[in-house]
Amino acid sequence: MSKALASELLKKLDREIRTKKILSDLHNDGSLKDSMTIVMKHFIEITNCEAIGIRLNNGEDFSYYTCEGLSPIYVVKEQALCSLNPGERIFAFEDTQGFITKCLLCSDVIKGKVENNLPCFTTQGSFWTNDLPYTTSQYKQSCFYSGFKSLALIRIVSNDECVGLIQLFSNQEKFTLDMILYLEMIGSYIGTAVSKSLKYAKMKQAFDSLKMIPVCSHCKKVNVDDEEWESIEDLLFQRAGSEFTHTICPDCMEYLYPEISAKIRKKYKA
Repeated sequence: MSKALASELLKKLDREIRTKKILSDLHNDGSLKDSMTIVMKHFIEITNCEAIGIRLNNGEDFSYYTCEGLSPIYVVKEQALCSLNPGERIFAFEDTQGFITKCLLCSDVIKGKVENNLPCFTTQGSFWTNDLPYTTSQYKQSCFYSGFKSLALIRIVSNDECVGLIQLFSNQEKFTLDMILYLEMIGSYIGTAVSKSLKYAKMKQAFDSLKMIPVCSHCKKVNVDDEEWESIEDLLFQRAGSEFTHTICPDCMEYLYPEISAKIRKKYKA
């Protein structure tokens, strides 16, 4: 076996082990913040970059959720990626409120827009360059990343929607297309974990708000406001986005359909 082939196999094995570790860290019992902090350290080990920031979409902005290696002054100054001021690049969120980024490059990456005149975009819309000064000159803007030589912007995607952005900064030529494609795959895993965590938090908030509210003893509808009554399914869908599918529990099966219930019990005892 040649040294080149052996090196490639070792790299693939290392990435497979790393990916499994990242997936385990993403689905641990800790908070989303803890998981993102751990995953961020994986990215630093993979890329050897000097600084990293993870931005998540909170419905109003892609603000920093966690970061390492960036100065506190920078983080405070650039915490907001979007602006409410009128402009050319508008983010259209589901609530129809418009936002524009202070960085046109970030705007294109979040939208998944590929600039054909720049070879540093992937087909999935992520971005990387080892010559940042030249790239920012192509965008004709003074980018706040310009203090670094290399930059990678990895989309965090869930269900084809960009829910966040991973920013990797380096003062050396660090990035390769192969590395960026691997980080994109990890970004999709992160997106799934983020969406699940946010959905769980929303559902928990909805359940917490349901404490001590009147429920009809007959039809089980919930009294949400004066004379307004809603089914528990509709209420949770509105407040948490939860969808329901209906089945029947063993007790109700026994009460409503005793013959079928007896056949089922007999089948499983056999």
